[in-house]
Amino acid sequence: MEKKDVLIREFLGGRVSRRDFHNGLVATGLTATAAGALVASTCRDARAETPKSGGRLRAAFTTSSAGDTLDPTKIVASSDIGRSGLLYNRLIDYIPGEGLVGNLATSWEPNGDATQWTMKILDGVEFHNGKTLTAADVAYSFNRHLDPEGGSPANAYLGDVESITADGPGHIVFNMKAPNADVPYLLTEYHFTAQPEGADDASYARGEAIGTGPWMVKEFDPGIVAVFERHPNYHRTGRPYVDEIESFGIPDNSARVNALLSDEIDIMIGLDPQLISSVDGADNAEVLNQPGGAHPTYPMRADTPPYTDNNVRLALKHAIDRERMLQLGWGGLGTVGRDHPIPQHDPFFAPDVEALERDPDKVAWHLKEAGMENATFELHASDDNFGGANASIVMAELMNEAGANVTVKKVPADGYWSAVWMKVPWCGSSWYGRPTADLMLAIAYISGGSWNESFWSHERFDSLVLEARKTVDETLRRELYREIQIIMRDEGATITPVFTNWLDAYASRVKDLKGHPHGFGGWMYWEDVWLDDASA
Repeated sequence: MEKKDVLIREFLGGRVSRRDFHNGLVATGLTATAAGALVASTCRDARAETPKSGGRLRAAFTTSSAGDTLDPTKIVASSDIGRSGLLYNRLIDYIPGEGLVGNLATSWEPNGDATQWTMKILDGVEFHNGKTLTAADVAYSFNRHLDPEGGSPANAYLGDVESITADGPGHIVFNMKAPNADVPYLLTEYHFTAQPEGADDASYARGEAIGTGPWMVKEFDPGIVAVFERHPNYHRTGRPYVDEIESFGIPDNSARVNALLSDEIDIMIGLDPQLISSVDGADNAEVLNQPGGAHPTYPMRADTPPYTDNNVRLALKHAIDRERMLQLGWGGLGTVGRDHPIPQHDPFFAPDVEALERDPDKVAWHLKEAGMENATFELHASDDNFGGANASIVMAELMNEAGANVTVKKVPADGYWSAVWMKVPWCGSSWYGRPTADLMLAIAYISGGSWNESFWSHERFDSLVLEARKTVDETLRRELYREIQIIMRDEGATITPVFTNWLDAYASRVKDLKGHPHGFGGWMYWEDVWLDDASA
């Protein structure tokens, strides 16, 4: 594919501005006049592409299992998250270029010290069963996550919430235990969606899933297939365009690409960087490349020897050439990580807290201090990890070059998150990032967090996270987050070597699919997606 064609595709996809499109064309050798003419004609062609309603879109995820669920308090796997995005709505969305945008909420206001937030619910929203959405439904949905007995992974996000109540049919009130300025951002997290009052574990076990989202359940066979049909009374007039969405899992990376190129699917979630050229060179498919906060992690269970010893953890951290890993594992599509989950675009990222350098001498010293000079460290990995098992193998080879003896045990993607993750002493994991640093730290790193995958506990770290959450002064918050990042780098039990771009792929017939920094596949904002060969 020529560079000019790539520029046209990126411009039409909304990923390149008009000025950058023009300048890019000039850089290919076109004159300014010719470039201007091509920009103008491309704009005319784009306007001529009027979205069409109808058609069936087929989407393949990286995983599926008998444990697939539609219950928002149980979702973990990527396929669960994806289905949730199709069926349910959040109160507030984060839209790139726009920031916080109301969805089921039309306004959100704090009291004077941000210990209470009141949100107005959009009038006239219908659930899939025809029931009108009320604040009581929203309160019920959120209280399922707030209930510590419910087992929701999102419970850790709600540590500062005292109560969630309906104030009449149109307002919902969040009462906080302490000031929290991040509440509106918290509500953009994928667990926090609305279901009817009374929906419980038993109803989801029966396969019932009622939401307000653009599509509703037509068929759901866990581990096999899910089919969704258009919600006829969706609150966005004229949306969605696509009539039906069929989703299923294809765990093998190459098999997913082959299915896309042979027109068996329309969207594939998770494109292995090693396979980008296969899609880029095809006439019927496109790559969706979106920078964001996604990152692989390699948690070492800090409650399980030998990873209870920070010398072991530091030895493994010093064994990584992070830049080479980014190049070899992801084709350079991302940024180097620093063993904490705060990406460079986050306002509280501390640029002066640099990554630990690759240093074979320090590897040897720390292993000797731990009495582990001749030890072999086994890393479990699967193709459902970001970068696939290949990225873990690359990291192990780089570690071995630096003097750490690491082997990789590749295990099947099917059932990985229930049978391996948070079970074995050291494994690969994947995180989509979160809208705020606090959300990420609360669920995955603070002591007792629902998904504290390394089982690490650090009293000073915990106190800093809680202090930063309630601190309004931006300068002080940056200082607190800086110390947090130092502690995680130097004492944490998680290796975070890189931040990766979201890489997916889609058929050329799929129009208006846009990337999103918070997740795969445009974070399932598919309401505006349409098929250019769909019949009305």
